[in-house]
Amino acid sequence: MNDAEPLTLTQMAAQPGRARAAIARRLADIICLPSSVIGPQERWIVGDLLFEILRNSDAKIRVRCARRLAEIGDAPANIVKLLAADSIEISQPLLEHSEALSDFDLMEISRMGTIDHRVAIACREGVSETVTAALASVGEPAVVAALLKNSGARLAPPTVNHIASMAQDEPSYIPALLKRSELRPRSAFQLFWSCDHQNRKLILQRFAVGRSLMIEATEDVFAMAADEGWADPLVNRALKFVDRRQRNRDASDASDFGSMEGLIAEIESRGANDELIGELGLIASVSDALAVKICNDFGGEPAAILCKATGAEREILKRLCAGIEGMSRSGGLERALAIYDGLSVEKAQTVLRYWDWSKAGDARQ
Repeated sequence: MNDAEPLTLTQMAAQPGRARAAIARRLADIICLPSSVIGPQERWIVGDLLFEILRNSDAKIRVRCARRLAEIGDAPANIVKLLAADSIEISQPLLEHSEALSDFDLMEISRMGTIDHRVAIACREGVSETVTAALASVGEPAVVAALLKNSGARLAPPTVNHIASMAQDEPSYIPALLKRSELRPRSAFQLFWSCDHQNRKLILQRFAVGRSLMIEATEDVFAMAADEGWADPLVNRALKFVDRRQRNRDASDASDFGSMEGLIAEIESRGANDELIGELGLIASVSDALAVKICNDFGGEPAAILCKATGAEREILKRLCAGIEGMSRSGGLERALAIYDGLSVEKAQTVLRYWDWSKAGDARQ
């Protein structure tokens, strides 16, 4: 009996038929056997054979293998990565389910693949903080939306901050982002300015808190800072956040209008021009930038927070809203009154001061 002729390159390049599909299926079956039946060395050898076949086979064979291997946690990494980087029709089950893909593999596929690959990765049952950061950095709405909806995707604080920044131009992120447990005050209060009324209420309900513990813990520090001549800017900034008083009494006494109430009466009469807004910020102990932002927001909620935090009466809020051009047309007064009535002075101060504190901190970084 003559020995069989060795395979030639011509034969290897021939059109694949039933035999190639069959051997690919059989090798995949072996790989999928439990570890009690097949040892790791044998599995690796079989994997090397299958890798070579899959790399030179049509999509139909690769699809079948990808579906089989997606549920095998210890499937050969080289095969899984090969198929996971393939077209989305082949790679999707692996990208969504395979435990054999490392974070490095997922990040590489995310970088080299299409948006469909990135969406599939974002939908995995568990996605690490490293991978979510890589996915979010691309800034694709479909990918970010998939991450936010996936409770198994872990978001690191910088990733949440990045998505919150993008939400200014992509407000569709906001509802899902507000449901994330990773959301922190800095990002939430940044989001506030891009939210509608209902979501602004949610942010206030969740993050507008009192400062009783901070006030009690730092009462004696005020005297220490005074003895040092208020020389430490970081201490001063922290104490300003904690201080019980919101209004700048010296600025109020020096004002031509006698008080914040007198100033707001002038704003109602003349409109919120730059000069009056600047003085409002001075008396309210907030930065010029924040005072301008509050008076340029027709939602009404920021104006309510300003008035509540400074102890201004409800009628004074109405006067301030009347002096802000565009507020009446937007229905801002009704929203402002709803926030004013539902927020305590201390919580309003927390929000107002956090806006100023966080921006001042950003400027120093």
